[in-house]
Amino acid sequence: EFQKDEGGLYFLMYQVCPKTKKAATAEVRSTFEIDFHYRNRDNLGLDSYLTAGEMPLPTIYLYFFMSYLVCSVIWILNIRGIQRGKEGCFAQPGQQPRIYPIHHLMSVLIVLKTLAVLFESVRYHYIRLTGHAEFWTVVYYGLSFLKGMFLFTVILLIGSGWSYLKPSLTDREKKVIFVVIVLQVIDNIALIVLSHETEGESVYEDWSTVLHIVDIVCCCIVLVPIVWQVSTLEKAMESEGGQDDAPVSESAETRRTLAKLKKFRSFYLLVVGYIYFTRIAVYLFSTVLDYRHTWVRYFVAEMVTLAFYGITGLQMRPVPDNPYFSVSRDDAVDEIELG
Repeated sequence: EFQKDEGGLYFLMYQVCPKTKKAATAEVRSTFEIDFHYRNRDNLGLDSYLTAGEMPLPTIYLYFFMSYLVCSVIWILNIRGIQRGKEGCFAQPGQQPRIYPIHHLMSVLIVLKTLAVLFESVRYHYIRLTGHAEFWTVVYYGLSFLKGMFLFTVILLIGSGWSYLKPSLTDREKKVIFVVIVLQVIDNIALIVLSHETEGESVYEDWSTVLHIVDIVCCCIVLVPIVWQVSTLEKAMESEGGQDDAPVSESAETRRTLAKLKKFRSFYLLVVGYIYFTRIAVYLFSTVLDYRHTWVRYFVAEMVTLAFYGITGLQMRPVPDNPYFSVSRDDAVDEIELG
C-alpha cells in the first residue's frame, strides 16, 4: 500500500490468475486498453515526464556534449594545423608532427561521440516535455550504432599497430574486425528491440541477455590484437636480447622495441580499465542507488568514457618522427610475419 503523492519507483504489473489447476497449465491470452498518465515535478516546479532519477540527465548530457565538443575542436584543429605545416598543439618548438590514417579515423570517432551525446540530451529533453521522442530516439540510435562500430574498430586498429607501425593488417586481424562489426550489428538490433518491448516480458529479458553477452564478447575481442602485438614485441625483445655482442645500432633497435612494448602494455591496461568500469563496475554500482539517484550511473559511465577518450587521444596524438614511430617497411613486414 502507498499514500497519495508518496515518492518511489513504480511499476504497473498486469497478471492473469487462473481459476483452476487445469487453466494454470493452459495458454491464456487477454487484451485490454489503458490510458496511463504520469508525471513528476522538477526543481522549478514544472511538469516532467522523466522519472525522478532521470530528471538531471538532459543537463548532464548537455554538459558532456560541450566537453566532447571542446575535445573535438582541439583534436581537429591540431590535425588541420599539422597538415598545413604548423607544429601542432602538443609538439615542441622546431618539431613537425606526422599525421597517420588512424588519426583521421579518431577524428570521425570523436565527432560521432559528440553528436551521439548531443542527441541523447535532446532525446531526454523532449521526453521530459512531451513524454515521447520517437524521431530523436531514431537519430540517437543511428549515431550510437555508428559510434559503437567506430569505437571498437579504432581500438582494434590502434591495438594492431595499423598505419603507424605497419602499413597493412594481417588476415586474422581483418577477421577480428569483421566479427566485431557483425556483433555490433546484433548489439544494436537488440537495443532497438528493447526500446519497443516492455520490461518484464520474456522477449525483453531474452534480448536484454543477448545485449549484455554481445557487448561483453565485443569488449573481450578488442583486446586480442593488443595481446598479439605485445606478444610479438616480447618475442622481438627476446631475440634481440639474446645477442650479447650486438652492435650499437641493434641496441638502439632494442630500445625502440622496448618503447613500443611499454606503449602497447599501457594501452592494454587502459582498455581493460575502460571495459571494467563501464561494463562491470558501473552496473554493480547502480544496484545500490535509490530511485532518486539513478542518474549517477550514467554520469559515472560518461566520466570514465570521457577520460578514456582523452587519455587515448593524448597517447596516440600526432608527434614528430622518433625511434618509436619511425618504422621502416622492412620492420613492418617482420612484425606482420611474427604476428
